[in-house]
Amino acid sequence: MDFKQLWSLAGFCLRYPLFMIPTYIATRKTVAVCDQKFGKAHHKNGRANAFRHALWNVFIIHKCKRWASIKKATAWAKRITDWHEDFSINPELARAMDLHNNHIGRTFAQQHADASESQLIQLVMVMLPLSQKHTTVQQMQENPNTLTHIEDD
Repeated sequence: MDFKQLWSLAGFCLRYPLFMIPTYIATRKTVAVCDQKFGKAHHKNGRANAFRHALWNVFIIHKCKRWASIKKATAWAKRITDWHEDFSINPELARAMDLHNNHIGRTFAQQHADASESQLIQLVMVMLPLSQKHTTVQQMQENPNTLTHIEDD
């Protein structure tokens, strides 16, 4: 991270202190689950990456809802994951894919608010084979309810 990114993150920490530790824990847990299930493949732009982004948002909401309403936890998940995409250097299509899958995860988390962590992992895994490969942002927008990827695994 450069200075501007660190400064921006520090601002988030000061404005949302109760969410920072749960978000960190959710991020670490997401990466651990994805490393275990997919190895390094989740760092590419295939189905494993779609899973990671959805699960990341699910876990952020799952962890943060202990400190606030699910509505506030969901708004936070959007804010922090959008921030991440703004500061990550990605081509337009990859960025759109990440934002799309983040949204899918947030919607999913609201629908399964009472599920345990292990149940959430299993439920997001069920969505994985349904992920659709897209080559344009428009195609993603036409399929707002399914995970999306831009590369074959």
